[in-house]
Amino acid sequence: MAQVADRESPRKSSADFAFFGEMVIGSVLIAVFGYMFYHSLRWEEEAALFPRLIALVGIVFTTAYLVQQAWRRQRGEGGKTGRILDIGWTKVGAGSSDIKQIAVGSVASAGAFWIGIVLVGFHVAAPIYLYSQLVIFGKMKRWIAALGAGAILAVIVLVYDQLGGTTWNDPVLWSFVEFVFSS
Repeated sequence: MAQVADRESPRKSSADFAFFGEMVIGSVLIAVFGYMFYHSLRWEEEAALFPRLIALVGIVFTTAYLVQQAWRRQRGEGGKTGRILDIGWTKVGAGSSDIKQIAVGSVASAGAFWIGIVLVGFHVAAPIYLYSQLVIFGKMKRWIAALGAGAILAVIVLVYDQLGGTTWNDPVLWSFVEFVFSS
């Protein structure tokens, strides 16, 4: 009996760690989405529409995911099966260094996307971000990822620029280029 209890103990502690990690990351996501929504309240309506929509959807789905995980844990259900867009938090056999690497990569890619929007603008950053996510995390073929990036650029240009007349941020590098060439 002691051997059985010893075997279950590491599995239980790794499940506790994974659950705690998901709760922390989910809470941070909810806070980021909440800040994004709050910050967009000062923007013009057409520029704020998309960030508000994404923020609300993010808050709702992240909250639903966290509630689902807490409910599963309370009912004593075991590990999850793999799902599309899994980023490996609970991969069977994944060591803590693998999980840390995945977490750092996820946070770094989100930060890089935000910095990209500030530096080069949404029209450039969004397709590059989508392409990189599809290739790195989705392990898709490069040409399929390029089609996805092209499709998101087409949606941005056709729906938001042409139909919606959206006001975008002024990218820092564009302002710098204008400054250098206007002198």
